[in-house]
Amino acid sequence: MSFRRLYGLILQYGDVLLQGVWTTLTLSVIAMAIAMVAGLVACLCVLSRQRLLRYPATVLIEFCRNTPILVQVVWIHYALPDLIGVKFTAFTSATIALAMQSSGYLAEEYRAGIESIDRGQFEAAQSLGMTYARLMRRIVIPQAVLRITPGILNQYVNCLKSTSIVSIIAVPDLMYYATLIVTSTFLPMPVYTLVALIYFLLIFAIAMAVRIAISRLPNLSYFAHVSGAP
Repeated sequence: MSFRRLYGLILQYGDVLLQGVWTTLTLSVIAMAIAMVAGLVACLCVLSRQRLLRYPATVLIEFCRNTPILVQVVWIHYALPDLIGVKFTAFTSATIALAMQSSGYLAEEYRAGIESIDRGQFEAAQSLGMTYARLMRRIVIPQAVLRITPGILNQYVNCLKSTSIVSIIAVPDLMYYATLIVTSTFLPMPVYTLVALIYFLLIFAIAMAVRIAISRLPNLSYFAHVSGAP
């Protein structure tokens, strides 16, 4: 395998690979956005005193965290439609699966963040007559989200990595187009090597951006204080 061959593949299939990269990024961003909301809801249900909310949410979180993403993707795309009578597109199934797994991990991140808030703030707010919902919305959740921002960013990187398996249900991501190119050219080594380099550069760049963002998080302490003001 030579660099000339890799360069030739880039010239010939660059547009196709860029389309796959765009699908990969779009899928990860949408799934992560859904997971951030779903994870927060699941966390609040787990922290609730109502057993009808706490127990199902706990089971769901453990299921999302302790089943392989590949199993979730296949089950949602092929098995779930038989239960609910609705057939999802491959992109929708992949989005649901990635959001499910990420929400399970984010729920635990949220819980850790909420439980790290000093109990004195809860007591002070309650002594002022603040309702639990307002306490969570105005004081606890803003501070908790800022504290777990590193975990949220790192989970996005993990979500992006997990997108590499969604081609199994024909989502037109980077790996899907790589397989099509291999089928067309019969050049698995240079094609998959090029795709591995693209994944590396993409994830490395995002991971470095995450690391820089995390290093600047202490500067947000002022905003955490302001957002937590009643």
